[in-house]
Formats: sequence, C-alpha cells, structure tokens
Amino acid sequence: MSPYRIFFVYRMNDLRYLHVHGMDMVNKKLFTVLLYSPDDSIDLTQNTEHLPNDLIETLSKEKENIDSGTYDLAHWQPLQFNQELNSLKTN
Repeated sequence: MSPYRIFFVYRMNDLRYLHVHGMDMVNKKLFTVLLYSPDDSIDLTQNTEHLPNDLIETLSKEKENIDSGTYDLAHWQPLQFNQELNSLKTN
C-alpha cells in the first residue's frame, strides 16, 4: 500500500500542466506536484525525476482516474450555484 494519497487535481493558467494535491500519509505532510499533461493525459516521464518512487508509483496507478477527471476540482460549478441561490432569493 502506498503512503501517498491524492486529494484533488486542477489545471490553472497553462492547460498543458496539472497540479496534483495530496498527502504523504506516513509523514502527515501535504504535497503539490506539477505534472506535464498535454491533451488531458499526464506524462510521468517529464520532470518527475525528483519525486519519490512511491509517489510516482501512486500517480502511475491513478493515471487513468486522473486523466478521466475523477479527482478534478472542476466538477464544482460556481456559476450554477450562484444561479440557484439567486432563484431562491426571487421566490
């Protein structure tokens, strides 16, 4: 079992990169890594040589889920929330 757990991912500014946030469950430390992700598919061969092997293994196992949007923060739709809130105020 990997000591790393992924919490969520998001894209910001440059759409070719993905921020992955999670926690090292053994040392109780949060982490953020920036991964190259062209065409919505993370590339674990670019700029990952400094990452611990266990973390790369976890990212590799979760690659399909990350690429498919399972961990995406974008599922939350703030505009829809605001529209629903405004409709409650007018009723």
